[in-house]
Amino acid sequence: MRKKGLGFLALVSIVIGSQIGSGAFVLPSVLAPFKTIGLLGWGVSVSGAIALALIFAELASHLPKNGGPHVYVGEAFGKTASFFTAWIYWIISWSSSSVLLVTAVNYLKAITGTLTTFECISIELMILFVVTYINVIGVKFSGIIETILTVLKVIPLIVLPVIFFFFFEPSYFNFSMKDVAGNTDLLSVISKTALLTFWGFIGVECATTPAESVRNPSKTIPRAIVLGTSCVALIYVINTVSVIGVTGFDVLTNTCAPYAIAMGKIFPKYSDIAISIMAIIVCIGTLNAWTLTSSQIAYGAVSDGLFPKIFARTNKSDAPVFSLWISAFGMIPFIVLSEINCMQHGIDRLIDLLVSIFIFVYLVCCISYMKMIKRWYPDKNKRIKMILLSQFAVLFCIFTLYQDLLASFVVLCIFLVLGFPVFWKHRKNIKFSNCE
Repeated sequence: MRKKGLGFLALVSIVIGSQIGSGAFVLPSVLAPFKTIGLLGWGVSVSGAIALALIFAELASHLPKNGGPHVYVGEAFGKTASFFTAWIYWIISWSSSSVLLVTAVNYLKAITGTLTTFECISIELMILFVVTYINVIGVKFSGIIETILTVLKVIPLIVLPVIFFFFFEPSYFNFSMKDVAGNTDLLSVISKTALLTFWGFIGVECATTPAESVRNPSKTIPRAIVLGTSCVALIYVINTVSVIGVTGFDVLTNTCAPYAIAMGKIFPKYSDIAISIMAIIVCIGTLNAWTLTSSQIAYGAVSDGLFPKIFARTNKSDAPVFSLWISAFGMIPFIVLSEINCMQHGIDRLIDLLVSIFIFVYLVCCISYMKMIKRWYPDKNKRIKMILLSQFAVLFCIFTLYQDLLASFVVLCIFLVLGFPVFWKHRKNIKFSNCE
C-alpha cells in the first residue's frame, strides 16, 4: 500500500504552484480593452474556480485514484466516455502550453527589440524542443529545476504589487460602458472577461491527482484546495489591478508585456529587462511542468487501458518518449496560429478557445459528479448541499461558454474527430461496460 505522506501545507503548495503561470503576466493586457468593467469578470471566475475546486476535491476524496478527469467520467459513464475525456484533456494539456511560449517571446522583445513573425516562431520552437529534450533525457533533473522555478515565480508576484501601489493612479479606473471596446452589453463583458480570467485557474484540478498519497484526503483536499485557490485568486487580482494602476488601460491595450511597461515607467533604466527575464523564466518553468504533466496524462491513460501502449513507451530514463515528442510537434500549429494574427488579438483568441475546451472538460466532470451524488451522500442535507454546489458549477461553465459557444464547440469536435482513429484501432481493448 502506498504511503500517504502529503499533508495540508504540501497540498496547498501544489494547488498554488499548478495554477500560477503565464496568466499573471498576460491578463492585464488581455483585460485592457474592457476597461474597469472587465475586472468584474474576476469575481465570476474566482467563484467558479472555487466551486470547481470543491467538486474536484469531492471527486478525489470518493475516488482516490491518480489519473485526472477521465477517472471520474469513467466512473459515471463508462470507458468510452473516459477515453474521449482523456484524449481531450491530453490534447489541451500541451496545446495550451503554446500560450506560455508566445508570452515568453513577447517579453523577450523588451530586451531584443522588435522581432519578425518568423523570428518569433523560430525562437518559440527552439525553446519548445529544448524543454522537451530536457524531459526526454532527465525527468528527475527536470523536476528539481521545476521546484526552484516555482519558488522564484511566486516571490516576485508578491513583491511587485507592493512596489506598484506606491505609483498607483486611481483615476485610471472609471466604471463606464462607453469606453469598452465594441460597446457590448454588461452581461456579455462579464461573460467574456470571466472566460479570459479563468485562464489563470486552469490546473485547479491538478491538486486532486495525487489523492492516493494524501493523508485524510476527505478533509485535507477540500481545505487545501479552497485555501490555495483563494490565494491564487488574490495574487492574480492584486497583480492585475496594480499593473493597470501604474500604466492605464490604453497603454496595456497595445502591448503583450504589461509588467515590462509598468516597471519601465517607474524605473526607466534596466528594470523592464529584469521583469522580462523574470517573466521568461516563469513561462519556461510552467512550460516544463505542463510538458511533464501532459506526458503523464497519456501514460496514465495507457495504465487504465484507454490509450495504445505506444503512448507509454519509455526510454532508459523512464520518460514516455513518444508522448513527449508528439505533444511537441502537435503544439506547432497553435504557436503559428497565435503569431499570424495581429499581436494581442492572436493570443486573446487562443486563450478563448483553449480555456473553453478546458471548461467543457470541467463541465463533463461536474455532470459526472451530479450523477453520483445520490449514491455517495445518503444524508439528505449533505446531498442537497452538493446538488446546489454542482448546479452552480454547471451554470458557471455554461455562462462562460455561451459567448463563444459555436467556435469552441467546433474546436472541441475537431479534437474529438482526431481521437476517433485512435479509439477505433484500440477499440477491442476498451471495455464498453461501465467502470463501476
